[in-house]
Amino acid sequence: MATESQSQQKGQLKAFVQTAPQAGRYVWVIALVDFGNQQIRRTIVSDDTFTTSDAARVAGDAELKAMAADH
Repeated sequence: MATESQSQQKGQLKAFVQTAPQAGRYVWVIALVDFGNQQIRRTIVSDDTFTTSDAARVAGDAELKAMAADH
């Protein structure tokens, strides 16, 4: 089950961090959603896996913050 975490919003675009189970572990998923056009623009899934959903969420939040700082 995916869980939503931190999000970043810019106009009609919003990025969500979620976690998802994968092979007995967890990955983070960042989804960029364009609400104006009602479409998912991009999704990114971590290459690394984590033992808990919380660990994946924390890593995903950090990745989203780093991406926002780079932009």
